[in-house]
Amino acid sequence: MPDDHANPAVPAAPAAAGAPLLAVRNLNAWYGESHVLHGVDFDVAPGEVVTLLGRNGAGKTTTLKSIMGVVPRREGSIMFEGRETVGLASNRIARLGIAWCPEERGIFASLNVLENLMLPPQVREGGLSVEQIYELFPNLKERLGSQGTKLSGGEQQMLAIGRILRTGARLLLLDEPTEGLAPVIVQQIGRTIGRLKSQGFTILLVEQNFRFAATVADRHYVVDHGRVVDMIPNAELDANMQKLHDYLGV
Repeated sequence: MPDDHANPAVPAAPAAAGAPLLAVRNLNAWYGESHVLHGVDFDVAPGEVVTLLGRNGAGKTTTLKSIMGVVPRREGSIMFEGRETVGLASNRIARLGIAWCPEERGIFASLNVLENLMLPPQVREGGLSVEQIYELFPNLKERLGSQGTKLSGGEQQMLAIGRILRTGARLLLLDEPTEGLAPVIVQQIGRTIGRLKSQGFTILLVEQNFRFAATVADRHYVVDHGRVVDMIPNAELDANMQKLHDYLGV
């Protein structure tokens, strides 16, 4: 098991990837007096799918919230496309081209599917059209007039992902997108992530299900006690399975 107080040098993105799209350095975050992140370090290269793996309470979701600027206090460095974002408000960060799909999905009960889909503003060119989103998620097209919260859990997840694809954001932060979903829907989400990667999107994914993560990700960072303690390339996942079991307690 990793030392709770160690903060070893964790390998960053491969040098061949060039300058990272996202570079997080010595990131600390607090909720009130509770110090949750303790010097998080990692990179995400353009076009990568990268996962944050770890036990419940390890700091994975707080890392995504810190990147989006929605934690009460954060310190350190978060560089996106070479620009420091730690001092920016969350709306400014979103307009740089980062979109967050939270675990609770944030579907508005008072709006139908189309209204939910059209709600976020476009922040830059290159977002998917509504027709392209329907192509990714045919279920949504069939349910356009339905109240957002009347959808199944899988359909709500599709709507939550589709909504951020309209914005033009190039870095997508997905928090537990497969949690509680039927296996057939999990497979559909996996295919969608693969298609988005092929279209040039960069994805940072928080995922409890490392077996699913292994089907979509290029690399995995392990988060433990508010620190990144390891990085495992997907090609080396099988060789590191025992270590991963120890980290995750599974």
